[in-house]
Amino acid sequence: MSILVVGSVAFDSVETPFGKADNVLGGSATYFSTAASYFSEVKLVAVVGEDFPDEHIDFLKSKGVDVDGLKKMQGKTFRWKGRYDYDLNEAHTLATHLNVFEKFQPEVPEAYRKSSYVFLANIDPDIQWNVLEQVKKPKFVACDTMNFWIEGKPEALKRLLSKVDLFVLNEGEAREFAKEPNLIKASKKILSYGPKTVIIKRGEYGALMFNGG
Repeated sequence: MSILVVGSVAFDSVETPFGKADNVLGGSATYFSTAASYFSEVKLVAVVGEDFPDEHIDFLKSKGVDVDGLKKMQGKTFRWKGRYDYDLNEAHTLATHLNVFEKFQPEVPEAYRKSSYVFLANIDPDIQWNVLEQVKKPKFVACDTMNFWIEGKPEALKRLLSKVDLFVLNEGEAREFAKEPNLIKASKKILSYGPKTVIIKRGEYGALMFNGG
C-alpha cells in the first residue's frame, strides 16, 4: 500500500508562554508524511523555496518518504507564524506567507497517479481539486485545511468536499466553516457538503468522528 500526499512543506514560527521557536520545519504534508512513513510507503508532492535546506529533505528521506515530487522553486518557502496561550489547544495565527505556494500548480508524477490512497494536506482547495483530477480512481481520499482557506475560499472548499471520503479539521475551524457553535450541528452541516466522514480535532481532549451513516 502507498499513500500520495500533496500539501504544505513549510517553515513554522511558534510562540508559547513557555518559549518560542523560529523557522522550524513544519507544514501539514511534512507531519503527515513523517507519521505515515511508520505504516506505509509515502509519496510526497510539494514545493519549497530556494531557502529550504537539504538537511530537511534528508530528514524526509531518512523516514523512507519518496521525495521525487518535492520541487524547489525560485523564491521563499511557505511560512506560518502562530501563538499559543496557556490553553495550548488553540493556535492563534499571526501571519501566513504563501510565497512559492502562491503560484504552485502541482504536477503529480505519472508513477504516483495510480495511488489508491490520497491525503490532500493543507493547501489551496482549488489546487487540491486539481490534484484529484490527476489521480486515477483512488480508493480513499482524505483532506485537511486551515482557517486561511476557510476564510478565503469557502466555496472552493465546499466543492472539493464532494469528492472527499474523510475531512479533518480542528474545532475552531469546524465552527467557523459551518458558522455553528455546536460541534454536533457543525459536523452535520459539514457532512452535507459531501464527505463521508468528518473528524474534528480537539487537542488534548482527543477528537470527535462523525459520519453520514
